[in-house]
Amino acid sequence: VAKMHFLIAVFTLIVLTSYGTMCSNEVKIQLGLTTIYLGWKADYADQSVLFTVTQSKKRLEYIIIGFSDHGHQNGSDICIYQNGQLKDAFIDDTFQIQFDRSQDCQLVVNRRKMFQFRRRFSTCDPKDFAFETGTTQFIIAGGYEFTTNFQEEKVMKGTQYGLLLEPPISIEPLESDGVSFKILADGTLVPSNATTYWCIIRRIPGVVADRKHHIIKMNALVKSGNEHIVHHMEIFLCESDNQIERSEDCNDMMMDEEARSCSHVIAAWATGEGPINYPYEAGLPLGGQTGKKYLKVEIHYNNLRLQAGIFDESGFVFFVTPNLRKYDAGIMEVGLIYSDANSIPPRQRDFPLTGHCIADCTKKLPNEGIYVFASQLHAHLSGRRIFTSHYREGVKIGEINRDDHYNTKWQHLAHIRPYVHILQGDTLSTTCVYETLSKNEVTLGGYGIKEEMCVNYLYYFPASEVEVCKSAVDNETLHTYFDNMLGIHERNLPTHLKFASVPWSARNVLSLKELYSTAPLNINCYGKDGALFPNHPRNWTAVPQPRVFVSPSKKHKDRMECAALND
Repeated sequence: VAKMHFLIAVFTLIVLTSYGTMCSNEVKIQLGLTTIYLGWKADYADQSVLFTVTQSKKRLEYIIIGFSDHGHQNGSDICIYQNGQLKDAFIDDTFQIQFDRSQDCQLVVNRRKMFQFRRRFSTCDPKDFAFETGTTQFIIAGGYEFTTNFQEEKVMKGTQYGLLLEPPISIEPLESDGVSFKILADGTLVPSNATTYWCIIRRIPGVVADRKHHIIKMNALVKSGNEHIVHHMEIFLCESDNQIERSEDCNDMMMDEEARSCSHVIAAWATGEGPINYPYEAGLPLGGQTGKKYLKVEIHYNNLRLQAGIFDESGFVFFVTPNLRKYDAGIMEVGLIYSDANSIPPRQRDFPLTGHCIADCTKKLPNEGIYVFASQLHAHLSGRRIFTSHYREGVKIGEINRDDHYNTKWQHLAHIRPYVHILQGDTLSTTCVYETLSKNEVTLGGYGIKEEMCVNYLYYFPASEVEVCKSAVDNETLHTYFDNMLGIHERNLPTHLKFASVPWSARNVLSLKELYSTAPLNINCYGKDGALFPNHPRNWTAVPQPRVFVSPSKKHKDRMECAALND
């Protein structure tokens, strides 16, 4: 049993006088003694991005700014600045730098420690990276002596992440009568296990508990030096106020009935994400005569090196105001149920899994529907692309969020403008595309970092009773598939062992894809109390997959029309 740490709550009341920008259009990296600053500004009229590169202290002989599809250095598009000139190049599969026939990096300004260049969103060069919404993975490199071998030790390099085509969102100033408080894992000894979920329950400050407030901003605080083990965190409201302040392994905490009531998720954070800001129309309710008084912070520690003796003080700071906004806000989790029923065969370049939020569940939304103002996509190490499609009466009418260059090392909150209006009876389908080329075993769905998830956290208003709306292939159908299609007749064999015993030929992979696309579903349609909504005609099991259709007109261009590195 994990040692329990009963901690003193850390509450700091602060007058709110300032606020931060929504997202940065600049990254920096240290290359030896030189700090490189890379800034950018998108010009939608010109369909181009203007980059500004500044170096401090000792100047480098050359600087490389590159764009990678999924963080790999080989197969990347680069612009090389040297001796006042800029050249368009490409890192081939053997890490050799090859100069492009078409020179598409256009030098605009050239100064001693700063230069600017412009690149079109798309150049129709198959060796150039086409700029898209979602994550951009920058390769920043340089040195004191140029070489065409990118793997040489004298090439200093690193990777940074940003959003090229999402401009900063203007944020309302925080109210002057607001306060803030923190909930931290103050001094927690991180277990020397690969995966630990640690939970902290705290009562909110009295000044907030006595009168209804709105949370208008939340910011994650990760202890310096622990960035490598704090993978993601979630915040929950406790339905019961009969709580004991505690900090312990979540598995131990869940043995207590009162602690189990802390199941209403209100926010999620993952590596790379900035603060969560609420729009001027809405705030997250807290406190007051009928409001909740306790919060739970859940921290996923990803301690792959099994390190011992690490103490953590990570958590959240909450900014709240008694000046209530028009609507109460909520958060809804859509995608796949955390289950080994959702698993990925080995050696796959792009294997899709889709979780559905079906019409039977969205019918529980308010009569006027809800408005989504932010979205956070989440998968683990094998995730490469994630998107959520929005269907009405079976026809796709748009997407809530998409990231075709997803990287679990940098997960950001996407601010949705204009807001997406979801009505009762709509369907939301979240698809994750996984790559398992280097794996020889099945990647199981589950909670661990080496397992996989597929989730979209939707921030919206007005608040509804629906908290979770996810799916997985029906268990009985899955076991029948193993029995009839794959000849695995041991009914009581656990699912993960059945997956492990399959020879994953192309034919078997295709049959599994077909199963996932057509089989009945088990649905998690949970309310704020963490329980399934009652009185469903099928009790939310073996529910037919939603019949949804995508218009062929949605395709903007054929991949052969204007080639790009990331096609």
